[in-house]
Amino acid sequence: MKRITSSILWIAILILFAQVATKAQSSNTFIIKGIIDTVPKATYVATYLQKGNWVRDTIRLDSECRFKYIGKISEPTIFNLTIKNTFNPMFLGDSYVYTFWVEPGKSLSFEGKTGWLAKGTKGLVVGPKKFHLENSDLEIIDSDYKKSARKAYSAWDKNKDKRPDVTWKNIVDSLDTDFILHHPDNYYSMYLLYDKLKGSQPDYPFVEKYMSTLSARISNTYLRKEAAQRIKVNNLLGIGKIFPDFEQPDSLSKAVKLSSFRGKYVLVDFWASWCGPCRAENPNLITAYKKYAKRGFDIVAISLDKSRTDWLEAIHQDQLPWKHVSDLKGFDNTVAKSLFIHLIPESFLLDPNGVIIAKGLNGKELIEKLKSIFNN
Repeated sequence: MKRITSSILWIAILILFAQVATKAQSSNTFIIKGIIDTVPKATYVATYLQKGNWVRDTIRLDSECRFKYIGKISEPTIFNLTIKNTFNPMFLGDSYVYTFWVEPGKSLSFEGKTGWLAKGTKGLVVGPKKFHLENSDLEIIDSDYKKSARKAYSAWDKNKDKRPDVTWKNIVDSLDTDFILHHPDNYYSMYLLYDKLKGSQPDYPFVEKYMSTLSARISNTYLRKEAAQRIKVNNLLGIGKIFPDFEQPDSLSKAVKLSSFRGKYVLVDFWASWCGPCRAENPNLITAYKKYAKRGFDIVAISLDKSRTDWLEAIHQDQLPWKHVSDLKGFDNTVAKSLFIHLIPESFLLDPNGVIIAKGLNGKELIEKLKSIFNN
C-alpha cells in the first residue's frame, strides 16, 4: 500500500512539473496563423529581435497562400516579413513588406494585403505595409500612437512659421512624455524611450529621466536593461574618456590590439564594404592619412562585413593603406555590439594615450582637427 501511495505521489509531482514547464514554455511562445494575398508557395524571410539577437527564419506559403509560424520571445518585439529586393538596384538589402508587433503567449491572426509595391521617383519601392492583424495589443497601441503623431505633425507643420521656437522634436518629446507618464506599466513606454537612443543623436538625458518613472515589471525587461547599458557605455565613450581596448583579427588573420597603437593619434573607424556613405568618406580619410601618417596619425578600421571577399575587395578597390580588422559578424561584430554601434559610418579620434578627443568627424572635419593638432 505504501509503495502504491508513493508511486501515485511521484506521478502527481511529475505531472505538476510538466504542467509548470508547459505553462512557462507557452508563455514565451507566439503563434502567427496567416494568409497573404499573393502567389501560392511564395517565400518570405521573417526577422525579429530576441534579447538583442536577430532571429532569421523562412516562411513558405502553402498552395492556398496560408502559413503558420511559431516562435519564442521573452517580451514583445517587432516582427518583419521581408523579400529579396530584386526590383530596385538603388536600395541595398531585403525589402520590408509587413512589419507588426508580436507578443509572448499570444496567437495572432494575420492577413497580408497586396498593393505594397509602388512606383517611386527612382524605380519601384515598398509602399504602405497593408495588413490586418488580430490579438496584438501592442499593434493597436502603436497604430493609435502613430495616428496621434501624424495629427500632431500636421498641426505643427501649419504653425511652424508662427512658432519657430517649437521644433518637431519638442512635439515628439511631448507626445512621448504624455504616454509614458500615463502608462508606466506598458511595454510601449519602454519602446518609446529605447527608440530615442537610436539614430545619430541619441537623447540620453530624456531616457534617463523617464526610465525612472516606469513600473518594476517594465524595469525588469531586457529592453530596459539594454537601455541602461547603452547609457553606461555612452558615458564611457564621452570626450575625455579612454576608449575601451579590443582585439580583432586583421586582413591577414593576425590578432591586433588597439592598445598597440598607443603613442599615436588614432582614428577608430567603423565601416563596411556595403555602406555607401562609408565608401564616400574614404577619399577624405586617404587624404588625412597621407598628410599626417608620418607625423603620428593612424587609422584602425573595424569592418561590419560578413563576407571576407567583399571586405578585402573594398579595401583593394578604395586603396586603403591602414590597418583593417573584423570578425566578419556584421552588426554582431564583438566591438560594435559591445559599444552599441548601430549606424555607420561612426568614428572616434583618440590621442596618444587612447583618450577620446572627438567623435563622428566626417573626412573634412577630421582633416581640420588633425591640422589643429599637428600644426600647433
